[in-house]
Amino acid sequence: MAGASVSDRRSIIKRLLVLATLLFGVRVEAQTPMGESEVKAMFVYNFLKFVEWPSDTSLRAGDPFVVLIIGESATADATERFLESKTIGERPLVVRRIKWDQSLAGGRAAFVVERDARKLHRVLDAAAAAGVLTIGEGDAFTTRGGVIGLLVADRKVRFDVDTSAAQKAGLRVSSKLLALTRVVHSSTDRSGSQQ
Repeated sequence: MAGASVSDRRSIIKRLLVLATLLFGVRVEAQTPMGESEVKAMFVYNFLKFVEWPSDTSLRAGDPFVVLIIGESATADATERFLESKTIGERPLVVRRIKWDQSLAGGRAAFVVERDARKLHRVLDAAAAAGVLTIGEGDAFTTRGGVIGLLVADRKVRFDVDTSAAQKAGLRVSSKLLALTRVVHSSTDRSGSQQ
């Protein structure tokens, strides 16, 4: 880092802080003003920085990075609020709320809150076909075909990753993120059992 500029050093420090936060988890306790939903929203944003999408020649440099929110929950609301003024690289983040049966066209990532198994199956299949990163909540999200599942364990926000689901969508999850995950699923069926 001897020859690194101040801007480069700040960028490196920011990335290290994000990794440390993901590594050690963020406690969801009364001592912090943020609740579980807000902490999960921060995780959603940071996940977007550690996934590579297939190159899309139709995207131009300033085009927005579209995050879809499917369903209703406190975490979905917090994610929408948190992402409002953020960017991914040079791309401004744009959040769109859609219903489970609407097109995912234009979306790069989707925060999915759907409890109905049939609807969730349809959303996850459409997302995989469209190259959309899926992020949801609960132990079962990644075993049902979602890419990243947020959960709370020992009062800390943690996450699981299904690398097979990521590959099916044409996504590459950074090894840095995989090193921080609670569980990495490599092959699942829709019933949630390991193959």
